[in-house]
Amino acid sequence: MIPQAINKVLCSIDFSDFSPEVLAQAMVLARKYEAELLVLNVVNERAYEELERVSGRLAMLDGVAAQAINAMEEQRAEMMRELLVQLKEAGLPLAEVKHSSRIAVGLPYERILEIAGEFAADLIIMGAKGRTSFTKALRFGSTAEKIFRRATCKVMFVR
Repeated sequence: MIPQAINKVLCSIDFSDFSPEVLAQAMVLARKYEAELLVLNVVNERAYEELERVSGRLAMLDGVAAQAINAMEEQRAEMMRELLVQLKEAGLPLAEVKHSSRIAVGLPYERILEIAGEFAADLIIMGAKGRTSFTKALRFGSTAEKIFRRATCKVMFVR
């Protein structure tokens, strides 16, 4: 059996302590395979569901949830820029890898899989553990496990 070429790599990061290593590994693999790299972060919409319910009941809070989500997207975009600069300063040859970044909003595993499909990713790279509780982190993080079970392309976990 001939292995499938890796032309597009999606790297999902959550800005946990593991994110720099995950992204560094994705950069190295993308460079090795001369693949295009998409760095993705998903803002979990569940954090804003309660705020939306309350804002729907109180006129003075109308639009607060949308503003909070927009602020979080902007903050994450800045964090993404800072992480890329940090990796460049650490010696990773970013200029040698065709890459882009994206911030999305939704349930993390659903958005990762959706965007991987849109991007036609051949490989998803992500941390095995991230922003999760200790009990859930004993094996895989819950998002990592859902990606592992549902992805239609190769998946690589970094830990």
